[in-house]
Amino acid sequence: MSNPILHPGSVSRHPKITSYMTDTELNVLSYEVSIVPAIEKGELLGTVTIRFQLPTAKSTLLLDAGNLQIDSVQGQHAKNYTRTGKKLRIALEPDRTLTTSITIYYHGSPKKGLLFNATKKEAYTVFFTSEWMICNDTPDDKATIALSISLTKNLDCVANGNLISTREEEERRVYQWQQDVETSAYTYGFAIGKFQKAYSNAGAIGINNYSPNHDAETLSQVFQETPAMLAFFEEKSGISYDQKSYSQVLIGNHYQEHAGFSLLKDAYGQLVLKDSTETNLISHELAHQWWGNRITCESWQHFWLNEAFATYFSAAYNEHRFGRDKYLSDINAYRKVYQQIKERGNDKPLVFPNWNNPSRDDRNLVYFKGAYVLHLLREQLGDEVFWGGIRSYSSKYFDLHVNTQDFQRAMEQYAGQDLSVFFNQWVYKVKP
Repeated sequence: MSNPILHPGSVSRHPKITSYMTDTELNVLSYEVSIVPAIEKGELLGTVTIRFQLPTAKSTLLLDAGNLQIDSVQGQHAKNYTRTGKKLRIALEPDRTLTTSITIYYHGSPKKGLLFNATKKEAYTVFFTSEWMICNDTPDDKATIALSISLTKNLDCVANGNLISTREEEERRVYQWQQDVETSAYTYGFAIGKFQKAYSNAGAIGINNYSPNHDAETLSQVFQETPAMLAFFEEKSGISYDQKSYSQVLIGNHYQEHAGFSLLKDAYGQLVLKDSTETNLISHELAHQWWGNRITCESWQHFWLNEAFATYFSAAYNEHRFGRDKYLSDINAYRKVYQQIKERGNDKPLVFPNWNNPSRDDRNLVYFKGAYVLHLLREQLGDEVFWGGIRSYSSKYFDLHVNTQDFQRAMEQYAGQDLSVFFNQWVYKVKP
């Protein structure tokens, strides 16, 4: 999820996440999804085949279904299904294998998660994946996804992974996207519209930029920093970007990272054109391709490990590219947001006891107090130890899920010192 704050005192865009009741023994291996959106009506028709592992002693498959309407559930080992709130419960046959699959047919009119603009004939996804596909919508269950989207022929589509094929079906065109990298369901998504396009490369990585309002030359100018950002995050993490392409789409009124691509507010391009140093959101979303998408908080209680890292790395890139004063300006903005929250009496530890109905201040703490705390940790450890610890942590937990104790231990091991005083003061407790 993105960091929309460009100036001190602004408010984060991140939606109000509610904690999901999860089945920790469920391991989804893959999703195969077909979506037919009706943009003018704000509706969709969908099918998802979920291949999963669940201990044979478990008789119920529990999935997140948002406000979608279930038409049918099919599968060799599926007996029947019921709805409880936003949960779909599927009763399973007892004599089944550890690995099995079920297919669910559904439809809906999402009010969040998938946003429609009938006037512009645009649609895009924002975070709440279970509002447009049935899934296990928890950060600690990662899977691959094959996504098929059927559109009228005048529309383009960007989604996770690689575009495998397009095929014509009467008045429609079907886009088939395949992502073989396992990521959490909240990173799945797509954007639909009439896009102008600009293509370039960062070494072997294709950089694909899209906008309904900017031509190729302007798009290239808006996103001219992306290749350098890729190189910077590879160096700081010690991990190469391992997908074939990275795409950026200027659309709508939100900022959102997805696996392999990012969405940025349509108007953001104009801001970058006016000031070429206003690239925090581009770098923030790209940083999530490491910290968030691939090194993922195990639960929303440790959400700062996603968002504070991406927020901090946007400042770190500014330091690398535009100098120390630009970095300190960012850090001071983060500190001011945090200080205002403290003055209102709303400071909280970065590790939340729960993440039910977080307030605006809660969300800003995760982004900006968290980024400020990473700055303080760097100041305490020094550059060599701090960045070495970040590389060690990132390499150890790449493609895994993490909690705050994992991060603390990784930094302590690299630094060769006990950091419990620092973490107790700034992360686990509220500093007086």
